[in-house]
Amino acid sequence: MTPRLLLDKASLRRQLLAQRRSLTAAERQQYSQAIAAHLQLCPLFQQATTILSYWPLGAEPDLRSLLSQPKQWALPRCENQHLYAHRYESEQLLEKDCAGVLAPSADSPTVPPDGIDLLIVPAVAVDEEGYRLGYGGGYYDRLRADPAWRLIPAIVVVYAAQVVPELPRDPWDIPFSALCTEEGYQLIDST
Repeated sequence: MTPRLLLDKASLRRQLLAQRRSLTAAERQQYSQAIAAHLQLCPLFQQATTILSYWPLGAEPDLRSLLSQPKQWALPRCENQHLYAHRYESEQLLEKDCAGVLAPSADSPTVPPDGIDLLIVPAVAVDEEGYRLGYGGGYYDRLRADPAWRLIPAIVVVYAAQVVPELPRDPWDIPFSALCTEEGYQLIDST
């Protein structure tokens, strides 16, 4: 990555995170509920049996209400700078992982990629071609670089204000299959 691209991503990340933090708690709750409702109506979600989702960090869209849906759920856990899918059961106690995010304990059962039907991934932003800007740790980039994970349909979840025309990209960036905001669900044609 060139120093210029790194600076552009860092600057854009700060700007978009500040914008997201400016939403009121009521707005975040309203938008999160709308995102969850849109996800429940999308075919990728309806057809999935086992979903790798996420536990919200900061002002990310809060999709915890979906965890009561009759699906098998997994949450990511960071170990040695890599993400692993761990089974999540309702009311399970969570602990902070290596990235400081709440996750199932290290001894909870893992779920291999062939046991996951859908990924739901948070982002700082996403562009119109499905490229995601994360927090800069590369966790989801490394996960999706594995061919087994790349085959799984993946929906990136953001607030509508975080959908931008184009983001800086690295050669290893992989576009997402779909995006979902409070305004709706959209398949992405990345051809």
